[in-house]
Amino acid sequence: MPDDLRSLVADNLRLHPRVAYQGLCADQVAAQSIADSLRPLTPFRNAYTGAICVLDWDHRLPSKTLALRIYAYYGEDTWAAGQEAYDDRLEEIGNSDRYPEFDVPDFDLLAADEAYEIEIGVEGQLGRSRLTSAWRRNIAISDGDLAIAIVRASDEFKALLESSKDRPAHLGDLEAVSWTPPCESEHSEWTLDVWFLQAFDGRIGTGRSFLVDTNREAVVAVRDFSVRTG
Repeated sequence: MPDDLRSLVADNLRLHPRVAYQGLCADQVAAQSIADSLRPLTPFRNAYTGAICVLDWDHRLPSKTLALRIYAYYGEDTWAAGQEAYDDRLEEIGNSDRYPEFDVPDFDLLAADEAYEIEIGVEGQLGRSRLTSAWRRNIAISDGDLAIAIVRASDEFKALLESSKDRPAHLGDLEAVSWTPPCESEHSEWTLDVWFLQAFDGRIGTGRSFLVDTNREAVVAVRDFSVRTG
């Protein structure tokens, strides 16, 4: 099994029936073009056993934007369960696929060890890529503590503290919030996203995000973030 899922997209791309009906991504050349445009899709901490790559529809005819869904599995048991779930969903789609109904199911929310959703234009152009697995926010205390220590020792954070001396104390300390895959960060390795809240008006919080490569023990990117509550 390859250590980068992009190679599977070219050779094993499946199409939602509504994508196939429209003649989108209808040949190997188109699948290879999509695969070539993707950013790295490498495993978190376990080797891959199998993966399902499906080009999903947007519930519009003609479609405007497609979703490349990639479901990756670490073990034979989860891989078998994933294939069964895919087959069940495909049967469900077939039973309700009556043109031109728009409530035909898609392949969202299949169980997987790693799940990705990547926006793909109907001409194959790449849009946003994101990890959709809920576990990305489940961070071990040891990983979070290490990432926060790395940020605290960084020149970027020290400079931010120097410029934020009037920051209210109730906004709290650094917080490790989520794992970030290479396809989102464009860094070569998985990183841990650490937030430092700088303002909160009761609805919207803003601050600085530090992407930490815990293997290299380095901050590899700093960016602004905004989050809405409620």
